[in-house]
Amino acid sequence: MEVQIIKDKTNPILKRREISLKVKDKVTPSRIEVKGKLAALLNSKPELIVIERLGTVYGKQELAGTACIYQTEERLKQLAHEHLVARDAPKVKEGEEAPAAPPAVAPAAKEAEVKAEPKAEVKHEPKAEAKPKAEAKAETKPEAKPKAEAKSEEKKKPEKK
Repeated sequence: MEVQIIKDKTNPILKRREISLKVKDKVTPSRIEVKGKLAALLNSKPELIVIERLGTVYGKQELAGTACIYQTEERLKQLAHEHLVARDAPKVKEGEEAPAAPPAVAPAAKEAEVKAEPKAEVKHEPKAEAKPKAEAKAETKPEAKPKAEAKSEEKKKPEKK
């Protein structure tokens, strides 16, 4: 994997470095691999790097993206979007302990699990209600047919004259 730094800008107000980069490789590398390679190239800690955007270039075997390297973890927590920090974190397999993750991400995941359970119960109730609606539709269809027949009879009468 070959990483090229296109633009390296120091932002003293936000206390971070903003980097534009290109990655050339035959297969698409993961965000974690790019983050590790970038940390080695720029002599930084991988925990302080946040990859903001990373996408493939159409028709080429390369990725283009942007990353920010923060000076401190405090600044990272203040400025970086939590979903980007979570996206760049290594995945945890079952049975292993999770590395230090942002606390705001964990409660959101628990809320999502709690909300998912009531939705499953709600899905069963509309199915029971759907049957009476189908019966109601069946009852209205025979009424519609006589109207259509009446219209066709009216059209046939002028033809007989």
